[in-house]
Formats: sequence, C-alpha cells, structure tokens
Amino acid sequence: MIGAIASYAGKIEATKTKIEKLRTQICDEKQRIIGLDASSFFGYDALLTSLASQPKVRRTLKGHFGKVYAMHFSGNSRDLVSASQDGKLIIWNSHNMMKSHSIPLRSSWVMTCAFEQSRNDLVACGG
Repeated sequence: MIGAIASYAGKIEATKTKIEKLRTQICDEKQRIIGLDASSFFGYDALLTSLASQPKVRRTLKGHFGKVYAMHFSGNSRDLVSASQDGKLIIWNSHNMMKSHSIPLRSSWVMTCAFEQSRNDLVACGG
C-alpha cells in the first residue's frame, strides 16, 4: 500500500514538472510572437494586403423592405436567417439564394436573430 502511494506521489511530481516546462514554453512562445511584426509572423505581405482590402459584394438577397439588422448561418451552413426592420424573419437557402420561409412578426423592431445550431430547425429573434 505504501509503495503504491509512493509511486503515485512520484508520478504526480513528474507531471507537475512537465506542466511547469509547458508553461515556460508557452510563455516563451508568446514573447516570441509579441516581438514579431505581422508581416514576419505570416511570412509575406500579400495575405495582409488581401485582408485589408474592401469586401466584395457577391450576391444581393432581395426580400426585405426595411433595414436588415442581423443575419445568422445555421449549423449546416446551408440556411441563413435575416432579421429586418420591416418585421420579418426570412430564411434563405444559401446555395441558390432563394427564400425558404418568410416569418411575419408582431413587432417591426427585430434587432437580432439566430439559428439553433445542432438540429437547424429552430429560429429565435429578439429586439
């Protein structure tokens, strides 16, 4: 019994030593990264210039008559819900950009919306 306790104590001490070494390595790596500028961190400036460029409009979804306040993708990345000042939630199929459902709401002040991420069959909104 005492031998087993001693072997566990040795394993615990070895694990504590490994943890301290890993903490030191993490701190050293953080200091190394902080000391780098972004272009040397990524290795080239082309990535930074592409990230800094303005986003391009790929498609325009037409269906709301008011300002769109929020959009959210479903967990399957196929469906998209949008909430607008016109008092509607619209669920879009992001593959063909067509409306799947239009949900009229009691209030026109809808400030946010979200998909339930696991089953993708519930939508929530609030404002």
